[in-house]
Amino acid sequence: MNFKKIITCLALMLSLAACQTNDISKVDENNKVSISENKTSKKVLKSEDKSDGTSDELIKYDTVYYDYFDTVTTFAAYTKDEKEFEKYKEVLEKNLKKYNELYNTYDSFDGVNNISTINKNAGKKPVKVDKDIIELLEFCKDFYDKSDGKINIALGSLIKVWHNERELAIANPKKAELPKKELLEEAASHNDIDKIIIDKENSTVFIEDPDIQIDVGAIGKGYGLKKIEENLRKEGLNHAILSIGGDDVLIGDNPTKENGEFKIAIQNPDLSAEDPYSSIINLKDTTVVTSGDYQRFFKVDGKVYHHIIDPDTLYPSQYFKSVSVIHNDIALADALSTYLFIVDVQTGKKIAEKYGAEVFWIDNDFNEYRTDGYKNIED
Repeated sequence: MNFKKIITCLALMLSLAACQTNDISKVDENNKVSISENKTSKKVLKSEDKSDGTSDELIKYDTVYYDYFDTVTTFAAYTKDEKEFEKYKEVLEKNLKKYNELYNTYDSFDGVNNISTINKNAGKKPVKVDKDIIELLEFCKDFYDKSDGKINIALGSLIKVWHNERELAIANPKKAELPKKELLEEAASHNDIDKIIIDKENSTVFIEDPDIQIDVGAIGKGYGLKKIEENLRKEGLNHAILSIGGDDVLIGDNPTKENGEFKIAIQNPDLSAEDPYSSIINLKDTTVVTSGDYQRFFKVDGKVYHHIIDPDTLYPSQYFKSVSVIHNDIALADALSTYLFIVDVQTGKKIAEKYGAEVFWIDNDFNEYRTDGYKNIED
């Protein structure tokens, strides 16, 4: 997979890599050369003349991962040499592994108590977990209140019904079918987030209802990325773009541009369109999250059924094809991108204003809507 482009288009590449057109967890293992691929190019900083007659140079390094968060991760950083880049890469890999395992809903890992472990012990016993799980679940509970219950991690049983149907449909498209309404209603009836008991002092989590399952899909990746971003900044990283799926973090500025801005491309959800991008924006030191109906989906009778479920209808939301959110907090941007996907534009604009976010919507008829501030950063 060749991700190398001229530096002014680097961010366009990263956004495109983050928005694949299908369930990109289905990576062909035989096509993987290794866990990561490195490519190197050199660019000189805009302030190249120093008082001693030497020049500052930053070299751009790229790496790509396929094994975390069921998606593609791309990392591009500007560092003085490969040794410095390897330092950040080591921090990144350690953190990707950690948060992929901790925030995993469906998979188990040796020696790790994660979301899956909590779910398996629902109605049985409390599970001792890492403090990062406690913090994530507290954030999720808080956002449940802020979203008027629209974003509810206690709806894991409902989400799993759709997840299972999607997996079966991807494996055998000719036999794809919708889940039975009775099954959806039964699963959705177990949705009381207050049944998820967090004991912060003892660092345990217990689900009182054995039929409630936690699903952090709307928030977990963004929250994990926030932790990773914080740790990379602590190590001294000043110029980089980190993309995990549709979640992009811009660390610092673009050292090859006078204005320090990166160009970020928002993928066109009309996959048959001549122009692959719906919007190009100019940003630095912030985050962008895009949720789309083209990322994880299956079809029944030609109709797309994506992964973003409206808790009011129990079916995939029918408002939009794509929602992109810009906010300095990647965890909040991730949560908002799902929240704004399941409410109408008028409601969404009020929510965006409340949280200081800029948003770009594309509805099912490919009509586009923008917050006022978004227009100011768009090409």
